[in-house]
Amino acid sequence: MDDEKELTFDAFSRRAKDTKLSPNEKIGFPDDYRQGFEDPIFEDIAYKLQLEKTEQNACVMDIGCGCSGLTNLIIKHAQKNHYKLILIDSEEMLENIADYENVEKVNGCFPQIEGLFRKYCHKATHILIYSVMQYVFYEGNIYDFIHKAIDLLAPGGRLLIGDIPNEDKRDRFLASEPGQAFLNNQDRIETSSAQISRDKTIKIDDSIVLSILSRYRKFDCEAYLLPQNPMLPMANRREDVLIVKR
Repeated sequence: MDDEKELTFDAFSRRAKDTKLSPNEKIGFPDDYRQGFEDPIFEDIAYKLQLEKTEQNACVMDIGCGCSGLTNLIIKHAQKNHYKLILIDSEEMLENIADYENVEKVNGCFPQIEGLFRKYCHKATHILIYSVMQYVFYEGNIYDFIHKAIDLLAPGGRLLIGDIPNEDKRDRFLASEPGQAFLNNQDRIETSSAQISRDKTIKIDDSIVLSILSRYRKFDCEAYLLPQNPMLPMANRREDVLIVKR
């Protein structure tokens, strides 16, 4: 889609109610970008967030969780390990997710959810923001968004901003020999059905990604730029940022 309106929170809320769309399409991906990849995506997330080390008193949040198979894997992990999982998205998106005893659904457009901060400020041990930042960048203020997420983190808590589409990383890859071979074997390179024009003023690039690292190292955090597992479908043009609160 090339309509800029498709990048907004309200647009994704409408997509969530569209019964003609698959769960992947509701969150902005063609099925072939997620089917068969959800397990390695979850494993990559779990490793970086250290979810394998979660205890029963852990409090894990997924901001902009969506309703795809990846969300179901995160729920299953929470059920297996008996920790609290908080899913944050629109009411329409959350209605696509079954209810579970240790899973709390919080509807609203983060960070404009006052009750969430009253209840969980400085209490989250792990926060996931996966394939969301490009939409925040288009519609809102990424720095305010990340600051508010860090406010929810307990000391020592980990925040993974995952699957960030980096326009410069994409272009470097396409200019390389492997990138040219990739193009010759692909009908498309765009990574989401919610993509818009090639206007770089509304896309994330190296300057934005590196500014995140620099900014949050000044706010009692450590920040790291991490590559994705090469097995993931968009590892050649997306990357992750891990923030650890001191």
